[in-house]
Amino acid sequence: MKVLLSILAALCIAVTAFAQEPTQSPTRTVAQRRCCPRRLPTRITPQKNATVSRPPAESSSDFFVGEARVDVTKDETVVRLAMAQHGSVFIELPANDGPRYIVPGDPEMATVDEKALEKNKRAIVVRPGSLFLPPLPKARARMPAATVTVQMRSGLVVTFLFYPVENLAQNVHRCVLNYRRDEVVARRRAAGLPVNLDDKEQGGEKPTVQPAASTSIPVDTTTQIKDANKAQSVTLSNSVSQLADSRQAISPTVSAEAKSDNSDPTAEKRKTKTLAKAVTSTRNALKQAIKEPGQFKEWTEPKHGLAISVSKKRHASPDFTVITFAVRNMNIDPLKLTSETPDLFVEMLDPQGTSVNIEPIKKLHTEVSDVSGAIPAGGTVYYSMAYVSPILGVHQQVKIVVGQTNAADEPVSVKLANSGK
Repeated sequence: MKVLLSILAALCIAVTAFAQEPTQSPTRTVAQRRCCPRRLPTRITPQKNATVSRPPAESSSDFFVGEARVDVTKDETVVRLAMAQHGSVFIELPANDGPRYIVPGDPEMATVDEKALEKNKRAIVVRPGSLFLPPLPKARARMPAATVTVQMRSGLVVTFLFYPVENLAQNVHRCVLNYRRDEVVARRRAAGLPVNLDDKEQGGEKPTVQPAASTSIPVDTTTQIKDANKAQSVTLSNSVSQLADSRQAISPTVSAEAKSDNSDPTAEKRKTKTLAKAVTSTRNALKQAIKEPGQFKEWTEPKHGLAISVSKKRHASPDFTVITFAVRNMNIDPLKLTSETPDLFVEMLDPQGTSVNIEPIKKLHTEVSDVSGAIPAGGTVYYSMAYVSPILGVHQQVKIVVGQTNAADEPVSVKLANSGK
């Protein structure tokens, strides 16, 4: 019996020892599984800081900074520009348009450089006033501090709002207005508004010109012209402005109105007789040009598809001069001339030959071979034009300017022979 008990005890000890051996393997597997989570700390999560440091765009969302190019698509436009205390804004306008009236706001906030306007009437320079101060550092909202309103010769009205900025690099050093004058004139005529203020046209009728207010800057005044010859040419041009009401023909109604318009019947008869001679001369010159196209031999370099040739045959009288010229389409596609084409200008040059000023010449009468204004590919349109010859200075010349609708800001031009320097 004792032997049996000892055998059972030995078996129990052996079973117990055998059962304890597999319990060590799970501990080893757990230790191996714990080695994988050690790779988790390699995760990088600094991306949240990049989104937080995004700079605000409030300074450029409401107004232009640096440089601005504005496409004008409606008659009344508001342009918002940044201006620093010690900066200035140079506003460029299309070549075939310019300011007629400038209405500045408070001179202590912003001023218009009138001396620069006398030299270049296709640009406006605005400078900050003494009270045009930069905004406070903690100011959230940006508000305009100064305003300048400009009405162009075409009739377009543009209002410039100037926002003060503290950084001179944000100052709008150059602002370019981009639009087509013929489109502006068409929109304003459709709305019954006055157009072509330089030609004194108000919806096709001659208006009564009212003097500008003391707070506005009239760009075209003879008192601003320092050169005596230039002032005399403007006076001669203005003296015949009443003769251009009808550019195509003279009707008995126009003659009757001319006779009864002013108190001096002798002067009116002389003007009417001069206009009648101008119409007859231009029509005869146009017929001669169509019959003899070979007289147009020297052509200018094509510019945007257009070239000009001026005939050397010229009718000159004590009252007016008649010139004949041809405009040719050098492109393979048809072109459309602008409604204001052609134009006559007196251009003033500095001693280096750079243009410093340009003034329009009033035309008595114009005849054209094709009134549609369209020139087919390789086609030619003939013009004859009567105008009162201005008295020119040494550095002045008369130019013919012709533009087309696809490049109205860069027209082709030619200097008349024996004019100016």
